[in-house]
Amino acid sequence: MTLQHYIGSNKELPLGTIGQNPTYKPFSELNINIFDKKQKKPKTYQKEELLIEVFETEEDFEGIHIDDLDPVYEAVRNKFTHPFVYELDIIHSLRALFKFIEKELSKGETIEIYSCLNELETKEKDDQLDVEIDLSKKRFGKHIYFKDINELIDMFELENLQYVLVKK
Repeated sequence: MTLQHYIGSNKELPLGTIGQNPTYKPFSELNINIFDKKQKKPKTYQKEELLIEVFETEEDFEGIHIDDLDPVYEAVRNKFTHPFVYELDIIHSLRALFKFIEKELSKGETIEIYSCLNELETKEKDDQLDVEIDLSKKRFGKHIYFKDINELIDMFELENLQYVLVKK
């Protein structure tokens, strides 16, 4: 089973992949040797080489993908108080998610995140896992303070049946 993530907001959020920073390079510049098994020599390519998406660093690869809520997952909507609910894919790290939230929220606004294993959308959330993250006060829960997003993501991960309220 896969841990699915959802995000809810009081306003519409942009759809698509956010935060990744790829570069595009011709295949020949990537130092990858592909051999033709029959001729035992490197393959040659046409003049019009296909560009390959490349991520130079881990941080360049990190991102999120937001998509409209598939009707199959409508049952998660009742875990949110906000009217706009989306599917959320986290690519490699929570850093990109919190950078997005910091940029997207105005002071006083909130975003909700809910995570559950695939096919457990109808199961009740685990209230003991509920947590509030205040980005303005740099506070996780009621008593833990963090200095920046990097420290926050070192102490936190999303869990099954967990509801998270993030405010600014």
